[in-house]
Amino acid sequence: MRDAGIEALRRTIVKLEPRFEKHVEHMTDWRQTSLLSVESSRCTRWYRDGLLLIGDAAHVMSPVGGVGINYAIQDAVAAANVLAEPLLAGNVTTQHLRNVQRRREFPTKVIQRVQAFLQERVLLRALNSDQSLRIPPTLRMLLRVPAISNIPARLLGFGINRPRVEGSVPSSVD
Repeated sequence: MRDAGIEALRRTIVKLEPRFEKHVEHMTDWRQTSLLSVESSRCTRWYRDGLLLIGDAAHVMSPVGGVGINYAIQDAVAAANVLAEPLLAGNVTTQHLRNVQRRREFPTKVIQRVQAFLQERVLLRALNSDQSLRIPPTLRMLLRVPAISNIPARLLGFGINRPRVEGSVPSSVD
């Protein structure tokens, strides 16, 4: 793309979305552009003595489905559930930190696999095709059933094994 020049990029953008024509004429340098790196990865170990990684620090989520913030919040809830009492007692161990990873690693792996499947099998096929996306008739029929049609959105939105705040939160900590 860079070899073709900034003008070729502007033409491509206008071809994809003609309404952007008046805006891309102001693009004169490659420094005015950026490329979103779409990746999904996970640290093998999210903790060590005195340190716990959660959210993007522990696992980078693909933007497919927009679940990154959900999983970061779920990590925080799981961490609060595991660590609240030990923190109040001043006795957090590496085992407590390990338990946070144990609770969150499987749901993270599952949603990353779902994201990869959607990206490779649905999005890339649709983007690389001149034809409209065709949903198989059986799937279209199933998606008309409310109990079934909500499953993909619930899976992406809430994941599996969604943590909930356990117990009560102290009103003040000294």
